[in-house]
Amino acid sequence: MFRAPIIAAAAFLVCLPLSTPEARTSCLEPSASKQGGPQGVFVTDGSPVAGIGDLHVHASNWGAIGSMPGSGLPYSSAPSAEWPAHSDVQYLFLAGLWVGALVDGVPAVSTSAYQIEFRPSDDSRDRVYGAYYRIDHGARLPANPDDDHDGVADEDPLDGFDNDHDGKVDEDFAAISDQMLSRHFRDDQPGTTDIYPEHAAMHLDVREESYAFDEPGYDDFVGFTYFITNTGADTLRGAYIGMMADGDVGRLSRPNYFADDAAAVANVPVDLGEHGTRDVSFPYWYDADGDGGEATGRCGFVLLDYTVDPLGQKAPSEVALHTWARFSGNQAYEDGGDPSNDFERYEVMSSGRMDAPLALGDVRTLMTVGPFPEILPGQTVTFTVALVVTPADFSNVKRAVEAYEGKWFDMDDNTATGIDGKEHQEHWYLPSDDPAPVWISSFVVGLDGSDVVLNWGIVTDQALRRVDVIRTLADGSNPKTLATLPGTTHRFVDKTATPGTGYAYSITVSGVNGTSFSSPALTAAPPVLPTTFWLLSPNPFRESTSIGAHLAERANMNLMVFDVAGRRVATIASGVRNAGEVRYQWNGIDDAGNRVPAGVYFVRLRVNDQTFHQKLVVVH
Repeated sequence: MFRAPIIAAAAFLVCLPLSTPEARTSCLEPSASKQGGPQGVFVTDGSPVAGIGDLHVHASNWGAIGSMPGSGLPYSSAPSAEWPAHSDVQYLFLAGLWVGALVDGVPAVSTSAYQIEFRPSDDSRDRVYGAYYRIDHGARLPANPDDDHDGVADEDPLDGFDNDHDGKVDEDFAAISDQMLSRHFRDDQPGTTDIYPEHAAMHLDVREESYAFDEPGYDDFVGFTYFITNTGADTLRGAYIGMMADGDVGRLSRPNYFADDAAAVANVPVDLGEHGTRDVSFPYWYDADGDGGEATGRCGFVLLDYTVDPLGQKAPSEVALHTWARFSGNQAYEDGGDPSNDFERYEVMSSGRMDAPLALGDVRTLMTVGPFPEILPGQTVTFTVALVVTPADFSNVKRAVEAYEGKWFDMDDNTATGIDGKEHQEHWYLPSDDPAPVWISSFVVGLDGSDVVLNWGIVTDQALRRVDVIRTLADGSNPKTLATLPGTTHRFVDKTATPGTGYAYSITVSGVNGTSFSSPALTAAPPVLPTTFWLLSPNPFRESTSIGAHLAERANMNLMVFDVAGRRVATIASGVRNAGEVRYQWNGIDDAGNRVPAGVYFVRLRVNDQTFHQKLVVVH
């Protein structure tokens, strides 16, 4: 628990600025700052806590997880993997992200614990931000994830900055879980090498998100995803990502509560139903004697995911634990103690070793994944774990995996792809979650002559009850439901629009659970087309034929049949008709009710002062 590096870190952090605006100034004297003091706006008041479920844990804005209970730091009274909530039984002293790679052949490792080489900037916006599922501007599939409707989804992550340079802040991101915390830090902040002279910055930019749930059964874990971007000019080779953890289990009031812990790695199979069974690695620690029933859980980070390459060329081909190493006591690295420099850290990260379980002691552990052969400039890799406290049956580990596996959706409207037609996975949905039933992924309004044609695409995770097609005038007045269609419909043609009139069209899609989603309104104005006249098949005909015309405007219309001598044989239609298409059937019967003889006839259409003729042949 307490070693020289920890004491040094504690002495350093006591002077960090607090998260309140009035306290965001360094406590160092100006002369000390010039020599290289703490840099960045460190949130040290203990407020960033994933604390909505039954597992509460402090998570800093420099990549460290846990509050270092008993250290005397400003945030050390914050919960540190406290389970159950409010029990005062802590399972973690400190944990933190490690990233290691070779830069020009030289090992470099950046850490969040115990050396604080990942750090926030000195911009007051670089703090911790919170959100929750269904918050404004935080839409995610199957709702439309493009909150600002600019054609790009989730391009402005939750971090207090205008990432997409549109003058708005945090207006288009995916809000996940009942409590989501987001923070941002780098390994090349000014002044870091003044504190850690041997630190070799790799110019890594890290955005960290954490996810917690309050639903019973899914409230005993906190998920963490790291988005790690190489913003430098050098290619990082042979890269590894890891999580260092100093797990101390028990109440602080127990003397040496940290000295009777044990550690191991479990392989936990998780039944995912139609998606098969997944085996996950769960490195964990626990109190060897359970402290008289007070501390009976197993705590650790379950490995959930990271960037992979199925070909194994740019990243590992599958998700698997590469290294699990444990360290104890205060001895040197070669004698089982903590690695103390980047060469030792990279050596253990890349070693692939799997240490034997520890039966009793004060233990620190390191889990790593990799190697990533290259992380190119501008490239981002992800790393996802969940901090879990679970009974000995690992049931909470299984639930963390279920939550991460989330839900599957039909994105391509093709029942032949995926499983049961659902080919797209969205992580961090609980089995009981009922997301928005539909996302109208496309909606297009066009013209076909004087007809208005509507086409749309739908993404959904459940059956749809209906689609309502709604038309108003272009100014939004005179709303009218043109049609109520089955939920599987993707097209509608409006043949009742008046040429020359502007309209606005929208659709509303309703799910079986009663919720609905509407498209934006799109306008269309069918043009005024000239009056035209045509004969439809068959011609020649025996029994009947179809006759059609398009009227440019509302007009008095007469449609009659004449023989070759110019005598009127039959009147098919007469009177005022609205603008648009008209169609009629003629069965070869004259005005007296008799079938006309076989031969040649002429069909005449008269519309106001316009007259049209078409030749028609009757056969028997």
